[in-house]
Amino acid sequence: MGAFLICRGSVFETLRHLGAPIYSVSCIVQLVASGSITLVGHIRQEGWMPRGIYNRSKAKKGALAIVPDVSADINVLVPPDAFNTLAWWKKLNDEEQAAVQHEGQLLAQALLDYGKSRLAVGEHLSKLQGLLEPHNLFGRFLKNFHFSKRTAYRYISGYNNAKARLPETVLKAAMARGVNIVGDTDVKPLGIYTEAVAKLPPPTQANEVQANTWLDQIEQVRKETRAAAAGGGMFTVPVPQDPQTLLKECYRFVSLRYKRLPNSSKIRANWVRSLVGMILADLGVSGEQTFVPHKAPEDFVAQRGRPQIASA
Repeated sequence: MGAFLICRGSVFETLRHLGAPIYSVSCIVQLVASGSITLVGHIRQEGWMPRGIYNRSKAKKGALAIVPDVSADINVLVPPDAFNTLAWWKKLNDEEQAAVQHEGQLLAQALLDYGKSRLAVGEHLSKLQGLLEPHNLFGRFLKNFHFSKRTAYRYISGYNNAKARLPETVLKAAMARGVNIVGDTDVKPLGIYTEAVAKLPPPTQANEVQANTWLDQIEQVRKETRAAAAGGGMFTVPVPQDPQTLLKECYRFVSLRYKRLPNSSKIRANWVRSLVGMILADLGVSGEQTFVPHKAPEDFVAQRGRPQIASA
């Protein structure tokens, strides 16, 4: 049939958002060993149009036409000529146009295969960010894929976190297998695999076989770690114990609260003196202390919005 056959729930909403042809099923769905699906009952197609541009309404000028066919070849999914319709396309040189077209098509394919790898989506968005942000065109490009900048930056941060912590062979193997070893925060930079990777770090020089073996092992460690936490009778969040990490967290928290104070130098100065004084008293420091201002490390300053463009 070439369509997704589902009942209800979040899977429906995800596939509907991606523009896949979906049918609602008011019947029993039986999965057989061959992987085919036997349906008993009534099937009807939903009365909505998947993502894309259709002849029944006038196409918006400068929009990228994406054909919602999950079985389509990549050149059919996003026709190369479609990029020429973008209002800002001629702002790019020939080399940039070729790169954006290539990454845009791969991004569309990765979105259709979203369940396989969030890492792949983040990788293509990261490359497109590097190509388009110097021209202030990244946000305009994202609109063609119904992405908000905030969502795109989360994918990019997740990919950058994984890239910084995993060898290239392991990263590619995870993408190919759809292992979403990805997180967009400092506390859990590898998502649900953060604790498991801390217990079993990846091999630094791994070939393809070793990379896949490690992915099998890390999945087992993750399950064991989760089971151990569940056995404790409560959900626990790992608390960082590294002094630099704790210092960074304190710095960010105090900086955020400071920025919420009234814009008065007197009030802000008194607030800082009171805070430091109370901390010193709690620590049992009674003597007078002298503090010299110094700039916080770059990674202490929390980024707002876009992550840094990865260097080539």
